[in-house]
Amino acid sequence: MADAAFDFPVTTLSRPYWEAAAQGRLIAPRCNACQRFFFAPEIACTHCFSTNWSWVETSGRGEVYSYTTVHRAPVPGMATPYVLAAVELPEGFAMFAHLVDCPPEALTCGLPVEVDFRPLHDGRIAPVFKPRPSSV
Repeated sequence: MADAAFDFPVTTLSRPYWEAAAQGRLIAPRCNACQRFFFAPEIACTHCFSTNWSWVETSGRGEVYSYTTVHRAPVPGMATPYVLAAVELPEGFAMFAHLVDCPPEALTCGLPVEVDFRPLHDGRIAPVFKPRPSSV
């Protein structure tokens, strides 16, 4: 991932997310009104539209809901192939992330995964997912 030139801007809303990732923590917004998680951060809860929400640390574990192997980079200089996965977390939301350290024959929907962290081209740390040790 270090050679990727994808632009993931740090905004007022996303700054806590990036700061937590740099500390090896995966956080997500949770609504204080309906108690549901949502991702990515928005001004208001995507379930009940309350603007009263907080960042909460997640388990960092989940299951692959879907995945694709990307062979053509969306931006020049990005290494291919790589696996992009939709990961469902038990907190009740899904997020897209790179799936790493997984042999092609082990790729399957339902694969148990856990978060890991890798550097981006600009030095920031981003969450990725890898198979749980007992899964491969």
